[in-house]
Amino acid sequence: MIDKVLIRSKLKKIEEFAEELKSRRKVSFEEFQKNVVLKRFVERNLELAIQQMIDICKHIVSRLNLREPVSYADCFEILAEEGYLSEENLEKYKNMARFRNLLIHIYEKVTDKIVYEIFQKNLEDFGLFVDEIKMAFKL
Repeated sequence: MIDKVLIRSKLKKIEEFAEELKSRRKVSFEEFQKNVVLKRFVERNLELAIQQMIDICKHIVSRLNLREPVSYADCFEILAEEGYLSEENLEKYKNMARFRNLLIHIYEKVTDKIVYEIFQKNLEDFGLFVDEIKMAFKL
């Protein structure tokens, strides 16, 4: 059985991180580039929100005794194979996991432009994931 209390808690954190990011979105790219504190805030909140998604995914895969994922992106693939996540949004979730890995392990390749574009255009993807998990597990 999955731990619904744990999953609800992690979903709430995702929503909180996304809201914090949304509240600071009204900044130009030029301002973003100049403000190191804002850049690190955005990067860290993106990382933390994505990590919550990965933790939820790993928990569900483990508790339901599904196949072992070969990567974090594959974890989302498994949930889609089992019908818990939509094929329509799957690539978004996999890309989020890959982006998190870049932020943590290959951060020198992550440009201000990439982070800013995700910050401006993709925050709603967190809500898609939250909604899909809530619907799939009746949370």
